[in-house]
Amino acid sequence: MTSAAELPIIDLENFRLGNFNQKQAIAAAANHACTTSGFFYVTGHGIAPELFSKARRAALDFFTGPQAIKSEVHITRVPHHRGYVGHYDVAPDTLKGGDIREAFKVALELDESDPDYQAGITLYGPNVWPRDMPEFRTVIYQTYMEFIQLADTIFSLFAVGLDLHEDYFKALSNKPASVMNVNYYPATKTGNKGKASGIGAHSDYEAFAMLWQDRVGGLEIESLDGQWQSVKPVKDALVINIGDLMSRWTNDRFRATRHRVFNTSGEERVSFACFGNTNYHALIQCIPSCCSEDDPARYPPVISGDYLMSKIKGTYAYTRD
Repeated sequence: MTSAAELPIIDLENFRLGNFNQKQAIAAAANHACTTSGFFYVTGHGIAPELFSKARRAALDFFTGPQAIKSEVHITRVPHHRGYVGHYDVAPDTLKGGDIREAFKVALELDESDPDYQAGITLYGPNVWPRDMPEFRTVIYQTYMEFIQLADTIFSLFAVGLDLHEDYFKALSNKPASVMNVNYYPATKTGNKGKASGIGAHSDYEAFAMLWQDRVGGLEIESLDGQWQSVKPVKDALVINIGDLMSRWTNDRFRATRHRVFNTSGEERVSFACFGNTNYHALIQCIPSCCSEDDPARYPPVISGDYLMSKIKGTYAYTRD
């Protein structure tokens, strides 16, 4: 029996509206979570529960709809990192093999005149949408944009916790190369190679992730002593976790924790995972407050987007075709 992880709940409304001392205290609590479990819950995030309910219904309409509609927007048919991803298309855990999960990828909507898109940068450009599903397009992109606004607050929370100016990350994330995965985990069936639907063990590549999960649950994180613990859904709360980029940025002060999903509930599971990220061209080098003469920077500087693309190319089957 997997034990439940004991994660703090951080109230972002109190952080946004609080005075200097209140912000410092809330950021310190988040900082502690980032250096231990690498995971915490947030409330007061400002995203209406009704939006997630609408987005979940729209997601189910898409994923349970005709395969032909999904195939038209498959990630292999799009010139950049967008669209539909099917079972076994992604393998974050090479020992486990491909994930039994479907997903739909959405990112910042930029038209084809965008200079970065014109330059062939995979993480920028227009989204692709399934035909004849206007509600899906509207509500899913609205959800994405709400997450992007939330990412600004999370970056500010981290900045205060790291003894930086609250706006330290703002200029580095005003054109974020952030992707949202709309995830669908089918109810486990014995005919599905005898495996539960889910995602293999991995840490996220980006700065951090913001997750809404429905009541079904299934998310597990690896504790400091190597045990797997469940991250239970908490009503109206989101889950935040540190990614590799932020761990690198903080000289490993913040922990990018491995996690996985097993849907053994017998029910369909839907989640929305939006990855808080910087601009593609942002230079990631050790934050000044995270290194010293006695603890020098452990990683060389890297361009954020180049780092992310190197990770994507090792995970997604379509990049190896």
